[in-house]
Amino acid sequence: MTEAQIQNSVAEIITLALSGKGIEAWEKFYHADVEKVDLDGISIKSKKSVIDANNTLTANITEVRTFAHINTFVKGNRSVITWDVDFDVKGLGTINTTEVCIQDWQDGQIIKERFFA
Repeated sequence: MTEAQIQNSVAEIITLALSGKGIEAWEKFYHADVEKVDLDGISIKSKKSVIDANNTLTANITEVRTFAHINTFVKGNRSVITWDVDFDVKGLGTINTTEVCIQDWQDGQIIKERFFA
Protein backbone atom coordinates (compact mmCIF):
# COMPACT_ATOMS: atom_id res chain seq x y z
CA MET A 1 0.00 0.00 0.00
CA THR A 2 1.41 3.38 -0.97
CA GLU A 3 1.51 6.44 1.26
CA ALA A 4 -1.13 8.04 -0.96
CA GLN A 5 -3.44 5.03 -0.54
CA ILE A 6 -2.96 5.11 3.23
CA GLN A 7 -3.63 8.86 3.23
CA ASN A 8 -6.91 8.27 1.34
CA SER A 9 -7.89 5.52 3.79
CA VAL A 10 -7.10 7.75 6.77
CA ALA A 11 -9.18 10.56 5.26
CA GLU A 12 -12.10 8.12 4.97
CA ILE A 13 -11.62 6.98 8.59
CA ILE A 14 -11.72 10.60 9.78
CA THR A 15 -14.84 11.36 7.74
CA LEU A 16 -16.61 8.27 9.06
CA ALA A 17 -15.55 8.96 12.66
CA LEU A 18 -16.69 12.57 12.58
CA SER A 19 -20.05 11.56 11.11
CA GLY A 20 -20.70 9.00 13.87
CA LYS A 21 -19.92 5.97 11.70
CA GLY A 22 -16.96 4.58 13.60
CA ILE A 23 -18.23 1.01 13.30
CA GLU A 24 -18.04 1.27 9.50
CA ALA A 25 -14.43 2.47 9.71
CA TRP A 26 -13.50 -0.31 12.15
CA GLU A 27 -15.13 -3.00 10.03
CA LYS A 28 -13.47 -1.79 6.85
CA PHE A 29 -10.01 -0.82 8.06
CA TYR A 30 -9.09 -3.10 10.98
CA HIS A 31 -7.01 -6.14 10.04
CA ALA A 32 -8.28 -9.49 11.43
CA ASP A 33 -5.15 -9.64 13.62
CA VAL A 34 -5.21 -6.00 14.75
CA GLU A 35 -3.77 -5.03 18.12
CA LYS A 36 -4.99 -1.85 19.84
CA VAL A 37 -3.41 -0.18 22.84
CA ASP A 38 -5.65 2.55 24.21
CA LEU A 39 -4.85 5.38 26.64
CA ASP A 40 -5.08 2.95 29.58
CA GLY A 41 -2.16 0.93 28.17
CA ILE A 42 -4.16 -2.29 27.90
CA SER A 43 -3.53 -4.29 24.73
CA ILE A 44 -6.54 -5.73 22.91
CA LYS A 45 -5.98 -8.22 20.10
CA SER A 46 -8.21 -9.36 17.21
CA LYS A 47 -10.65 -7.38 15.11
CA LYS A 48 -13.68 -8.70 17.00
CA SER A 49 -12.23 -7.88 20.43
CA VAL A 50 -11.16 -4.39 19.38
CA ILE A 51 -14.54 -3.62 17.80
CA ASP A 52 -16.33 -4.96 20.90
CA ALA A 53 -14.18 -2.71 23.15
CA ASN A 54 -14.80 0.30 20.90
CA ASN A 55 -18.54 -0.35 20.91
CA THR A 56 -18.56 -0.65 24.71
CA LEU A 57 -16.74 2.66 25.06
CA THR A 58 -18.98 4.52 22.62
CA ALA A 59 -22.14 3.04 24.17
CA ASN A 60 -21.08 4.49 27.53
CA ILE A 61 -20.39 8.03 26.33
CA THR A 62 -22.94 10.26 28.01
CA GLU A 63 -21.90 13.67 26.67
CA VAL A 64 -19.62 14.91 23.90
CA ARG A 65 -18.36 18.46 24.10
CA THR A 66 -15.52 18.19 21.57
CA PHE A 67 -14.54 15.57 19.02
CA ALA A 68 -12.35 17.15 16.38
CA HIS A 69 -9.61 16.14 13.98
CA ILE A 70 -6.48 18.27 14.41
CA ASN A 71 -3.86 16.86 12.07
CA THR A 72 -2.74 13.81 10.08
CA PHE A 73 0.44 12.62 8.48
CA VAL A 74 1.56 9.44 6.74
CA LYS A 75 5.09 8.13 6.36
CA GLY A 76 5.78 4.68 4.94
CA ASN A 77 3.23 2.24 6.35
CA ARG A 78 2.46 4.40 9.40
CA SER A 79 -0.25 7.01 9.84
CA VAL A 80 -0.68 9.44 12.71
CA ILE A 81 -3.96 11.14 13.54
CA THR A 82 -4.29 13.80 16.23
CA TRP A 83 -7.69 14.31 17.85
CA ASP A 84 -9.08 16.88 20.29
CA VAL A 85 -11.55 15.09 22.54
CA ASP A 86 -13.69 16.14 25.50
CA PHE A 87 -16.42 13.71 26.53
CA ASP A 88 -17.89 11.96 29.55
CA VAL A 89 -17.92 8.17 29.85
CA LYS A 90 -20.12 6.34 32.34
CA GLY A 91 -17.84 4.61 34.86
CA LEU A 92 -14.68 6.41 33.65
CA GLY A 93 -15.47 10.10 34.03
CA THR A 94 -14.31 12.86 31.73
CA ILE A 95 -11.78 12.33 28.96
CA ASN A 96 -10.55 15.77 27.94
CA THR A 97 -7.28 15.62 26.03
CA THR A 98 -5.40 15.87 22.80
CA GLU A 99 -4.68 12.31 21.76
CA VAL A 100 -2.37 10.91 19.14
CA CYS A 101 -3.36 7.74 17.31
CA ILE A 102 -0.50 5.88 15.63
CA GLN A 103 -1.56 3.26 13.10
CA ASP A 104 0.62 0.69 11.35
CA TRP A 105 -0.81 -0.65 8.08
CA GLN A 106 -0.51 -4.10 6.55
CA ASP A 107 -2.41 -5.54 3.57
CA GLY A 108 -4.48 -2.35 3.26
CA GLN A 109 -5.68 -2.44 6.87
CA ILE A 110 -4.59 -1.33 10.33
CA ILE A 111 -2.56 -4.08 12.00
CA LYS A 112 -1.58 -2.06 15.09
CA GLU A 113 -3.11 1.05 16.64
CA ARG A 114 -1.80 2.91 19.69
CA PHE A 115 -3.22 5.95 21.49
CA PHE A 116 -1.22 8.44 23.51
CA ALA A 117 -2.23 11.62 25.33
